[in-house]
Amino acid sequence: MTYREFSNAFDIYSDRHSEAKYGSLIFFDEYEKSLLLTNAANEIVKEMLPFFDRNEKIKKQLLSITRSVQITSQATLSDNMRLKHGSIIYELPSDVVYIVAESLKDANGEILMRIKPIQDDEAYYSFDNPFRASMRGYSWSTGISMVVNGTFKRYSEIITSISPSVNPQYYIKYVAEVPPFIVAEDLLEASIMGISTNSNLDIDAPLKPLHEKILDRAITIGFSNRRDDLNAKMAASTLSINS
Repeated sequence: MTYREFSNAFDIYSDRHSEAKYGSLIFFDEYEKSLLLTNAANEIVKEMLPFFDRNEKIKKQLLSITRSVQITSQATLSDNMRLKHGSIIYELPSDVVYIVAESLKDANGEILMRIKPIQDDEAYYSFDNPFRASMRGYSWSTGISMVVNGTFKRYSEIITSISPSVNPQYYIKYVAEVPPFIVAEDLLEASIMGISTNSNLDIDAPLKPLHEKILDRAITIGFSNRRDDLNAKMAASTLSINS
């Protein structure tokens, strides 16, 4: 579906079903529809991520938000922010949600070392265990998050036998943040994830294999919220009458 078709589908469903269910026509404006669709898409993707590595169908469904990038510049962090002195730090793209695969490569694209993610506590234990050393054919990665000059940033710390002076390139494949489903040319003073306009309403929205599921989830959330609002108003009205 295109963004415009998403908006129209919302209106059609509301026109057909809201009066029968709630006794009155329920209207969603363009901002509400955009927000509901964006939230629904994010919910569905997060539910799928734990199964990404072992489910080919999910990999295909999330293909439109799966990225592969090469990071060539190392970031600088003080030792007190690292798990291990001499590790290599790379700043991650701001839209990373889930890292699928990562490796260190040379300037020709040849793999120098494959990388396995590791939890901080497991890493500390493994440093003193020679049978679990990261030098045995692979490296470890762990995440660092912090606010730098008012901006939230995320880093990968690579614990490896490769010297930073070799300047290896960091390759990652990851699932990116779902872009907002803006179904209007301009949301006026409102915005979602900092975006308020969409000049391409007639192109397909991302996550095409999941469009029907996203629409169904967004409508379900929207009508549930409206029902809760109506119930709250009815309860408040009853209290007012009885007081």
